[in-house]
Amino acid sequence: MRPDVLGASVGQALRGALEPLARRVAALEAGGPWAAPLSALEVSVATLHTSLATLAAREPLAGPPGPAGVPGPPGPAGRDGKDGVGLRYRGVHVPGQAYAPGDLVTAGGSAWYCHAATTAAPGAAPDWQLMVKRGRDR
Repeated sequence: MRPDVLGASVGQALRGALEPLARRVAALEAGGPWAAPLSALEVSVATLHTSLATLAAREPLAGPPGPAGVPGPPGPAGRDGKDGVGLRYRGVHVPGQAYAPGDLVTAGGSAWYCHAATTAAPGAAPDWQLMVKRGRDR
């Protein structure tokens, strides 16, 4: 039996069993003719009724995940993206030579990356990014 169906059935059965007790409690609170002390069992049942009401009012707890569903259809094809720019080592920088984005050169013992087309020298224009700084000579 599913837990939600079982819970509903048990709750309905308990409410039916507790209804006479609820009427008696109402009569006692009103000071009616049934105003006699409650037995220990009646007190336990009343406590159970209050506890069940508290449980019914709280947020339900999540159960374990269910089985995986049937796979859906494949999605639409994505757009073609711009091809990436690879790195090309061009050797020692040559003054006045044209360099393109992705070119790597060495100049003054350091390695430089070109990120915009340029003929400027590394370090003299914003088109170059220092990649590896020259080390110290001994």
